[in-house]
Amino acid sequence: MSVVKDDVELVLPFKAEYVSIARLASAGVANRVGFDIEVIEDIKVAVSEVCNKLISTGSQVASSYKITFRIGKGELDIIFDCPDKSLKCIFDEKNDELSLSIINALMDKVEFCSEKDFLLAMSKSIEEND
Repeated sequence: MSVVKDDVELVLPFKAEYVSIARLASAGVANRVGFDIEVIEDIKVAVSEVCNKLISTGSQVASSYKITFRIGKGELDIIFDCPDKSLKCIFDEKNDELSLSIINALMDKVEFCSEKDFLLAMSKSIEEND
């Protein structure tokens, strides 16, 4: 992860009607970093995949989840978190094979079951897209 310039945080309820807000926010932040339109679309798809999985999994403890867009020089880190740490590994290699493939193909780095204090993190660098 590169030197952080700004963090943008978005807190959303576990409801499908708010995924479009996550997509819109990710597009705005990715544009700010300097990604081209094709990469912005890729980021939006990856964010949607994670949001939809969080929503379908749900939480008995928390009513919302947080997305942090960490803007670095030429890099965007997207970190998903929730007070309900039982959601730590929401993607199953067997049942979510397509989603896992999509996210891995569209993002440069992904931490699905991190030991760190978040649910999932992914990043995209401009350098790798020139």
